[in-house]
Amino acid sequence: MNSKEVKDIICSAKKVAIFGHMNPDLDCFGAMFGAKFLCKKLNCEAHLFSDVRDDSFLLKIFDKSVIEKNFVQDDFDLVILVDLNDFSRIAPIFRDKVKNCPNILVIDHHGQSVIEKGCKFYIHSEISAASLIFVDLIFEFGFVPTKQVATYLFAGIVGDTGRFLHTNTDTHTLLRAVDLMNLGVDIQKVYDVVYRSKTLSQIAVQRFLLDNMNIVNGNLCYIVISNSDLQKLKASVEDIKLFMDDLNQIGEFKAVMVAYELDEKEYKVSCRSKYGFSVAEIAVKHGGGGHKMAAGFDLQGTKQEVMKKLKEICEENK
Repeated sequence: MNSKEVKDIICSAKKVAIFGHMNPDLDCFGAMFGAKFLCKKLNCEAHLFSDVRDDSFLLKIFDKSVIEKNFVQDDFDLVILVDLNDFSRIAPIFRDKVKNCPNILVIDHHGQSVIEKGCKFYIHSEISAASLIFVDLIFEFGFVPTKQVATYLFAGIVGDTGRFLHTNTDTHTLLRAVDLMNLGVDIQKVYDVVYRSKTLSQIAVQRFLLDNMNIVNGNLCYIVISNSDLQKLKASVEDIKLFMDDLNQIGEFKAVMVAYELDEKEYKVSCRSKYGFSVAEIAVKHGGGGHKMAAGFDLQGTKQEVMKKLKEICEENK
């Protein structure tokens, strides 16, 4: 699809439901709020739905008062999925209802690996963040984000580029960041919340990750965290993801893989890499996807079985 078709689809709807992926991150929320702003400017009523935890650090940046959890399918004539492009990444509390929606528009920057029936796709895998796609659409259609929305979009870009450290940061990313900064983005608030306000319990998670690293060939690292571990740490998946980039900063590592249990014997593996090493290839091979330096896939089994599988994966790619 092209941008005009995206505009036409949104304009043809009266009421839109917007979803991001389960366990949302900065870019997911930035894109969701960007989509809501775009819909409003196109005279369409939009509602945001997420399984975000009430104590999530995201809600220190984004307006939690507009986040809903009770989705009634028949109330909406269009569903927009952002920062995901297959149903498996939708939170379980919404997934079956969304699957049954007849009119679904997907706007994403991940390489499309699954063709979901009934969906219309606007995919730009060359774009560094889903939030950036909405910055482009908003400006292309002649709209100007408010300071608040600009801050949301900037936070999303910061999140998926690792403060502009990742190799997905290109000229276009930086120029759009400047466009948003010129609108008065509250950079200090974003950086204080994301990088300067870790709690003692989150530091305990960081310590756990460092204490439980398994290293293969001196340059590949994998860690497995069960629900039991999370409960003992009084931590969330969000807390784990908060330290992914920190682990990837360890100079000896070309890739880090962290598996965390989402449901009994159901693990999500998040991968980060550098030095040109592609974790996307590993993810795709195991039914997942993502970008060269940031990707993910699922594994099933007990903690010990997942550890064994990740060790084998690392051995295969050392």
